[in-house]
Amino acid sequence: MPQFEKDPDFKTVILQHFEQDGWTATLAPPNTLGYDIELVRGSECVAMQVKSQRAKVHAGQLEKFIDFLERPAAAKFTRGFLLSASGFTPSVFTYMRTEEVVDVALGSFREDQLVWEDGDIPPPQPKAQLTYIGVFTCKGGVGKTTISAHLAGAFALNGYDVVLIDLDRQSNLRKLLGDGVYIPGRRGGLGATITVLNHTEWREEEYPDTRVVICDCSPEYDANPEAFIEKFNYCLIPTTLNPLGINKNADVIRRTFAAVRRSNSNAELFVIVNNYHSDEPRRNEVLNRILKTEFETLMADDPKCHYIDPETVAIRFSKQLLYWGYHIVENDKPQLAFREIGGRSLPRVDFLKLVDYLEDHTNIETAKAQEALAPNN
Repeated sequence: MPQFEKDPDFKTVILQHFEQDGWTATLAPPNTLGYDIELVRGSECVAMQVKSQRAKVHAGQLEKFIDFLERPAAAKFTRGFLLSASGFTPSVFTYMRTEEVVDVALGSFREDQLVWEDGDIPPPQPKAQLTYIGVFTCKGGVGKTTISAHLAGAFALNGYDVVLIDLDRQSNLRKLLGDGVYIPGRRGGLGATITVLNHTEWREEEYPDTRVVICDCSPEYDANPEAFIEKFNYCLIPTTLNPLGINKNADVIRRTFAAVRRSNSNAELFVIVNNYHSDEPRRNEVLNRILKTEFETLMADDPKCHYIDPETVAIRFSKQLLYWGYHIVENDKPQLAFREIGGRSLPRVDFLKLVDYLEDHTNIETAKAQEALAPNN
């Protein structure tokens, strides 16, 4: 794979490639947002975006490109090409499949050749060790169980078997998902399982295929077995942008950080905004700035504390999540809130983006790479 030190170098290579293939290729005007090169051939007019970044293109970048193509400013384009110098995360292929994206093609450079991706999800690389993720906050009612279950669903969509451990005394995971669910694979391929256990049922050696363990924690710190908190590699702390409770939420998050640190000094701690109303950009900007400011000193003192900007990743408000659990009323089988409304599933997209964010901002991906490079036993 070529190493393009500067973005224009990659764009030039791409432009020349398509010109040789019979396209009329034109660089977008300076400061154009949404695309980099316009391609015209026959009746086709294609918006092409190129990424020369060292990291793989993630689901959030794909969603932004699709958002551009759906806007009036992109009406002249018949479809889009998204090209990467370093490939795509598994969540990108999951997004393409589950959202049935048909007007975007993905291309990667391999050995100096442009290769069009066929949309199949690459098999997950084995992780070097079990990854433990805790979803924890010193306050109930902020969506811990919902986030735990659907984060597990996103990992399962990417091909990983996941164990969900219910540490909350209310046992809502068991009520909603029973003993677990199966996420089918694509084109007859083998899917992945989400297994729900309580803390006394979990034995690492009994689940050798599992590499992701997600714990839905109790808001009462002492009700969580310390042995699990000590194992957390990553901890997600859900919150909301609530104008009446923003200072209180900040205090809850600080107390949650402090509680985890009493038993675990190594875990990466992430604040994630839940129930995010993306149609209120001005108010969100103000509330986001206030909440983020509350943690600037804390993050400066502890580099493993992170505030995820909701403009990058957030769990958006949706009817799917609002009514998740209605299958219990209907006596239907356990399921996640990944069903589509109007052809889209915001929860599915948001949790795929969250998986990519965690892998991009932690050493989960590093663990994968180390395992791939390790000699065979």
